[in-house]
Amino acid sequence: MIGQDAFWVLTPEFLLLFGALATYTSGTTLRRKGGRYLPGGIATLFAIMAAGVLVLAIPAAQVGRIPVVAIVPGSIRLALDPLALYLGLIGTTLLIITCLYSLRYLGQETGTEKYYALLLLMTAGVLGIGLAQDLFNMYVFFELMSIASIPLVACHTGRWEPVKAGMKYAVMSAVGSVTALFGISYIFVYAGTLDLAAIGPALAAVAPGTIKSVILIAGGLVLAGFGVKAAIVPFHTWLPDAHSAAPSSISAMLSGLVIQAGLIALIRVLASLSGARTGLSFGLALALFAVLTMCTGNLIALHQRDIKKMLACSSIAQMGYIMLAFAFGIGLFDQGTGLGFVGGLYHILGHVFMKGGAFLCAGALIYATETRNLDEMKGIGRALPVVGMAFSVCILALNGMPPMTGFISELFICRAGIGLGLPGMVFVLIMIANIAVSLAYYIPAINTIMFTGEKWKNAPAIRPVPLLMQAVIVVTALCILILGIFPQTGLAIVSPAATYLSSQFLPV
Repeated sequence: MIGQDAFWVLTPEFLLLFGALATYTSGTTLRRKGGRYLPGGIATLFAIMAAGVLVLAIPAAQVGRIPVVAIVPGSIRLALDPLALYLGLIGTTLLIITCLYSLRYLGQETGTEKYYALLLLMTAGVLGIGLAQDLFNMYVFFELMSIASIPLVACHTGRWEPVKAGMKYAVMSAVGSVTALFGISYIFVYAGTLDLAAIGPALAAVAPGTIKSVILIAGGLVLAGFGVKAAIVPFHTWLPDAHSAAPSSISAMLSGLVIQAGLIALIRVLASLSGARTGLSFGLALALFAVLTMCTGNLIALHQRDIKKMLACSSIAQMGYIMLAFAFGIGLFDQGTGLGFVGGLYHILGHVFMKGGAFLCAGALIYATETRNLDEMKGIGRALPVVGMAFSVCILALNGMPPMTGFISELFICRAGIGLGLPGMVFVLIMIANIAVSLAYYIPAINTIMFTGEKWKNAPAIRPVPLLMQAVIVVTALCILILGIFPQTGLAIVSPAATYLSSQFLPV
């Protein structure tokens, strides 16, 4: 009989993995029997069940109870700590949204059973990154997420662009994974353990003349390795091509979830290394990379006329904001502030709906017009008012306009930076300057789609957007508003995760 802890820890992961098998099997078996919607329906059902189990676990997280399961006693442990619960909830939520949207978005395309199975596997990898309590198994789940995402980028094999983007993504992802593995191996050589809780104390016993160089080399390798998936500049070059070439539903998953999961994997490793108490400032290094990332992302996005490439470049900038929040949480020189982790995690939660919704809106516009060029979409929002208005909400939220979720998370980040004194204020001003720069491409995009030109005034020759796709888009826009007007709704899962993450960096 399965124990209570085992139920909470293993059931969501099992549902996602078994769901992938059931989805693929049903699709291949019933493909010729009129079951083209069956794989998507089964995938959605398993995603809802996994999300339901995680929702039921929220009260335990709020009182500090952490279910733990020893898969191999003394070696492999999985725990549904608040951070894992947070990752699982945002992952399964976006998975449900994507599956429902894809039911009509993919239309008559073949091979959907593989598509949905890979979506479930990718989300299982994201959840596993949070569940794993040792570096090796966290890396295994990270690879599951990565390997599942590669064919999703290149799923339209009949066109060269997705294949090229998928190949670039695969090569850079593989190099990043090997680099991260070198870093993990380096940690094991000196610490003698891969247990995340034991790495810091074990490294603290290393000779004083060696410990700092060990931390710097290991941290640098892991930063470069996981930084590829997190799209940290200068490891970001795969992202604009992959996100723009992939189906819009996959772009939503990649931008709304996968790159953030790569950053959280990096933060978990830095937390274990910080246990050595060497005085090295991971926060300052992360803040400097954050500035480079947000500036690069915004500057690249400024001249994009491909709507998906613009949103993809914007994701790089958004990762800079999230990294800066985590840097404030860790501390630039001295002790950090938990408000930084609240801001970073709340921005990730909002990003699921802001950027996920923006890509879904873009997908609907491309579906209707068969073009990704903004200049050829002039006035399309008047022909598709639901999609146009939802797109405007997503874009304004990304820029931090009140009363939307982006405003709340960016307010948390700014307050965290100001609380760290002059150095924090300098970084906050840089972030505010970047938010102002982003207006230079967000507002023209809204203006082009909603107000400019007469091309689509009488809606000539546009393909009708299915009601299910429009309904999903409206839900994401409503979630953006709800999380902005009622932030306590999101804080119910963000606050426990932020408190837990903050505790990993506190001095013993």
